[in-house]
Amino acid sequence: ATKKMAKSKDEFLDEILMCGICLSRMKQPRSLPCMHSFCQQCLIEFVHNSTNSIDCPYCKLHIEYNNFAHFQSMLLVNPVLKQLCEALDSENFTSSKFDDSNTSSSTTNNNASHARCHTCGLLKLLKVCKHCFFMLCQECRKQHLLEVHSESKHLLEQLEYRLKLVQTKKFELDQQLELYDQLKRQTNDYAL
Repeated sequence: ATKKMAKSKDEFLDEILMCGICLSRMKQPRSLPCMHSFCQQCLIEFVHNSTNSIDCPYCKLHIEYNNFAHFQSMLLVNPVLKQLCEALDSENFTSSKFDDSNTSSSTTNNNASHARCHTCGLLKLLKVCKHCFFMLCQECRKQHLLEVHSESKHLLEQLEYRLKLVQTKKFELDQQLELYDQLKRQTNDYAL
């Protein structure tokens, strides 16, 4: 049962990483605005057969573009998908399929969990950053989280400063509106 489950996980992963155009594992995966992903080259060839619009091969979403450069600018990079494809294509990546010669699940699972860290490039146990979706080793992840925290703190300080500016302007405008209303009432009183 364990062998069967491991095989189905690999098949599931292969299915997720399969390009719906060439039916192979994606190379340089790019996502359309509908978030369906394909090989970059497959999308380029797909577009060359059309004139300023295509339908997504999966969901049939109609996508219009002005020219080829505009189409290319619409293509999104999913960092997790990109890194998964790169990791699986890497010679250093160990398959998670159970091998008859390796019966120790802990050894197999440890090898299966290792891939290249986005930051240091070393083959290590990785975790996904929930902020930017990079796959990072524990050491790089700590530094990355400090940087994300620092950047978030800086952005929060900027937002608080701008909020104070907006509140100050609102207060000034409220005072001017009140003055305007007083003048309007006085003018109406004189008109009677």
